[in-house]
Amino acid sequence: MITRHAIPVEGGALPLTVVRAGGTGAAVVIVPSAFGVGPDLEAQMAETAADARAVVAIDPFFREDAGPAAYDDRDRAMGRLQALDRARTLRDLGAAIAWIRDEEGAAAVVVLGICFGGPFALAAAALGLAQGIVTWHGTRMEHALARAAEMRCPMRLHFGAVDPFVPMEAVAAVRAAFAGRADVAITVHEGATHGFSHRGSARSYQPAAERAGLDSLRALARTAPG
Repeated sequence: MITRHAIPVEGGALPLTVVRAGGTGAAVVIVPSAFGVGPDLEAQMAETAADARAVVAIDPFFREDAGPAAYDDRDRAMGRLQALDRARTLRDLGAAIAWIRDEEGAAAVVVLGICFGGPFALAAAALGLAQGIVTWHGTRMEHALARAAEMRCPMRLHFGAVDPFVPMEAVAAVRAAFAGRADVAITVHEGATHGFSHRGSARSYQPAAERAGLDSLRALARTAPG
């Protein structure tokens, strides 16, 4: 069941899309891509909710450009990213995590960061806000590793082998930061480009990579400590 909520944050009320389907694992909180929360992400949330007690996606762009954007509207997506106050977005994420903990009594929260949301998932781990993180084609994650030693939770990080926005040098930096961590799994999907999780994008969707990323999220929701 999909419900909509709004919680007070700086400069307004943060819209939340919430899905529940009887799962009993950790709560999942999602920072979506620059295209926002569209029907394909809602479908992925519904699948995840079979294992998670609740799945929540925030709208990071609600102050200036609320709602989902079409996958072929790259200019709109780039404008959103350029206008984003990233420190405030991290605080929005923290507010959503606090809300679902209170709402569901959730001892464990898994954060999923999609595309630009990847560094926010890492930051949530460093701040102790998450008991697990998953990323799908996360960008600029190599610039969010200064506190890698403080990110003491299981991680499942998925990248595309031919992603033009995430070069293999960036993936190598992520690997190096978490070297020796048995609880960190980094997967590079052959043939997958940026946006491989976007079912609604004929240009970028890669079913095998999306399925692996989704399955890892569901598994972590079932097993995250907390």
